Amino acid sequence: MRWLKRLIAPGLGMFLLWLLSFGGLHDIVANESMDLLFRLRGPVKPDQRIVIVGVDEPSLSALGRWPFPRRFHGELLSHLHGARAISFDFFFPEASADDRSLSVAMQAAPPVLLPVAFVDNDEALLPTPSLSGYAGLGHIETLLSGDGIVRRVSLAPKKGIPAFSVGTLNISGLSMPSDVGLQEHIINFYGSEDTFLTLSYKDVLAGRYSPDFFRDRFVLIGAKALGLGDSHVTAFTRITPTPGIEIQATILANILNQSFISTRPQFTFVLIGIIWLLAVFVWPEAGERRNLIWNGFFSGFIVLLALVLFYQHLFFNYAAPLLFLVIPYLLHLFQAVVDATRHILQQAYELDQQLDERLQQTYAQESVALVQMPGKVATLLSPGGIQEHLQRLKNAARALSFQHHFLENLLGKELPPIILWNGRNGKMVFANTAFNMFWRAFSPEQATSSPSYDTFTESVGALRQEEMQDVDLADPSEVNIFDIQVHMPQGRRFLQGNLHHLSVPGTDFDGILVVLQDITDIKELERVKDEVVSIVSHELKQPLTVILGYGQMLTEGLGGAERMYAEKICGQAERLNRMIRDFLDIARLESGRQQVKRFPFPLERVVDEALDTIKTSAAKKSIRLTENTPTKTTPYLGDEALLIHAVLNLLDNAVKFSPAETIVEVSLQEEADQFVLKIADQGPGIPKEELESVFNKFQRGSRTEKDDGFGLGLHLVHQIIEGHRGTIAALDVPLGATFEIRLPKENP
Repeated sequence: MRWLKRLIAPGLGMFLLWLLSFGGLHDIVANESMDLLFRLRGPVKPDQRIVIVGVDEPSLSALGRWPFPRRFHGELLSHLHGARAISFDFFFPEASADDRSLSVAMQAAPPVLLPVAFVDNDEALLPTPSLSGYAGLGHIETLLSGDGIVRRVSLAPKKGIPAFSVGTLNISGLSMPSDVGLQEHIINFYGSEDTFLTLSYKDVLAGRYSPDFFRDRFVLIGAKALGLGDSHVTAFTRITPTPGIEIQATILANILNQSFISTRPQFTFVLIGIIWLLAVFVWPEAGERRNLIWNGFFSGFIVLLALVLFYQHLFFNYAAPLLFLVIPYLLHLFQAVVDATRHILQQAYELDQQLDERLQQTYAQESVALVQMPGKVATLLSPGGIQEHLQRLKNAARALSFQHHFLENLLGKELPPIILWNGRNGKMVFANTAFNMFWRAFSPEQATSSPSYDTFTESVGALRQEEMQDVDLADPSEVNIFDIQVHMPQGRRFLQGNLHHLSVPGTDFDGILVVLQDITDIKELERVKDEVVSIVSHELKQPLTVILGYGQMLTEGLGGAERMYAEKICGQAERLNRMIRDFLDIARLESGRQQVKRFPFPLERVVDEALDTIKTSAAKKSIRLTENTPTKTTPYLGDEALLIHAVLNLLDNAVKFSPAETIVEVSLQEEADQFVLKIADQGPGIPKEELESVFNKFQRGSRTEKDDGFGLGLHLVHQIIEGHRGTIAALDVPLGATFEIRLPKENP
């Protein structure tokens, strides 16, 4: 029987873990565990042989609405000589007047691949014959999990057409690595958006990069702009979708480096076996404090092992052994509480029996003494004899009172709600203070009555009385765990109960012991977590994308006042999108999940790009933009996109807060060891006492309007400059505001 009790907790834990394999719960837990490992590992440097040419927002602004004329693609190919292979990730299903020029460019360019999609009834959406004869083909099918997240890809051909990445490898003249099969694989994501080396479509089209830059590289061309709709949620990022071209680049890099994620289920089974041995042989013998320490250490070891193996592109479902560690341990604690309660009640009963026996013996001895020793009757009846007898009775009463108060304090104040019924007649035998308080709050109309077994089961309707009555009182090892939801005057509460058999040795008593635990706070935390994830990932981001997309369509099709209203909708949607993007950017920078890329480029190009973007907003207020930059500077090693974002943020503030018909000045100076960039306006300026705190998160100037944002823009600029080992400061000037950025030339 002792060993049977040891098997209760691990047996129930194994049964609950087995239930997870039904209804897809096991796959959900495994996917969530893998996603967490991606976030714990953080971004890693991808294969530098892969370059992405993205159709981003600046390209759409410079070249016009999508789709671009196909002659642009032909001109783009002329700048990519030397590339190992070129793959397009947008379709050419219909003929166009520019197909002739594009086909000629494809013949002169390195090997080109065009995508194929499968629509309804698996019908292939092929490129137009005027182009497909000069290019390879590859399908872009990926595998979505049940939660809509891209985690896997099948490299198998479909209707004779290879996968996109496999087709890219084939046209380059390389063969598939022997260790990479054409079966389904788990994608090893390297990071979020812009992890790979990404160039703007318009910059490549303008010839800003030497053809030698693309030599022996795989060039992937696809959509990057938000409004083009080619993006998916991946295992690495849940909030900002990843463009489809970056997913294809990731799959190609996984093939080249043989870095797909492999599964290792054997680790899961070995760890579960170890935990089983702990639950059977270690937990019952060791103290609870020691068990807690060892379990915490073992949990950390499991997570650390999973993370170390993940760095080696190996994954095992570590959540399963963690759950198996927690669930049986909690069951073991419940079992220990029940055993302790049973032991205390048994000890109280034995003490009461002993006290009764001693009192009976005392009275019996005194009676015998009266009969057998009549000479001592006078002594017993004397004042001293009576006092001695009374003292014995006082000592016995004092011992009984001590035992009573000890049990009352222990059961009533230190333990959760507990109630004990007589299993034969259903009458209540014992209820501690915690249960009485619960019963009065739950059932005020029955506060003065003691609940019977039937009254209790009928009151908590979530319990099926027949299930509780099916408990085999003859089997002390049987344990029933149940969850109930009760509606109390102060609101809805969730309780977890443990139902046990309880017997008293030496008697015919068979009892039913119920231990209740309030789990309402746990349920509420789970609900709040789900709501936050839903709001951020779906309820906020996706509707905003739809609003922005349809708003842009309305601005093109309407005129007059309706066009003005549509432009205001787009402006406010873009403002909200920018706020959300700032939140996410700051989080990624502060956590180190977004790495600063380091490629050489001229800093004057950053100034030109930012001024070109802001000139429309400045023109609306008749603000003159002046630029004082050198004709040519030493190439700076940094992240061009992030620096453009930082400078554009400062220029946007300068234009926003400057009065009409004023001047915004931008200057760039190259010194021996650093670059100095200044942006000055003639607006209300920054008070002297706020110059140091203006870059703090959620810090909004006292001279700004209430609806001018959340105070994240300058903090984001500060994070970007610090990421480049530079400094930014707000200068104390007599007129307007002046920001000074210093960037060291050597910033590894």
